[in-house]
Amino acid sequence: MTAHEISEFLAPIRHEFADQRSLILPALRFAQEEQGWLPPESMAAVAEATGYSQAYVESVASFYDRLYTEPVGRRVISVCTTLSCMLRGSDELLAHVAANIGTDGEGTSADGMFTLQRAECLGACDRAPCLQVDSDDQQGPLTHDDADAIIGALRADGAPTRYDR
Repeated sequence: MTAHEISEFLAPIRHEFADQRSLILPALRFAQEEQGWLPPESMAAVAEATGYSQAYVESVASFYDRLYTEPVGRRVISVCTTLSCMLRGSDELLAHVAANIGTDGEGTSADGMFTLQRAECLGACDRAPCLQVDSDDQQGPLTHDDADAIIGALRADGAPTRYDR
């Protein structure tokens, strides 16, 4: 991802932001689409395209839990582990999902298909315990069988993924 490509992406939306610092977030999301995470070179390109320092861009990237500064799997599964979900079995759900995808708790599966992470809150306390696939597919309340079905479907077709372009 180059600074020029990011600038071209930002050009039609630049007028929508009164504070130009707000362009950093869509630029980072755009840059992340290429590799699924933000290597230093991508953050440098965002910095150049937006006119802010790389340190500032990195501080923004490290703040948001859906921007990845380390490589992740093709699909990111987040299990909510805050109080409402914990009281309804999210710790057991997290351990079950980890066993299903072949990780020892949080982390990326050996085949690179899944990254499992804890989420502080998915905003679905009424559907506890819940999980989210990538950043848009939230499901709950879930049994272990439900989680197995979700993971099985992801393994079977693997699509749509963020990286299939």
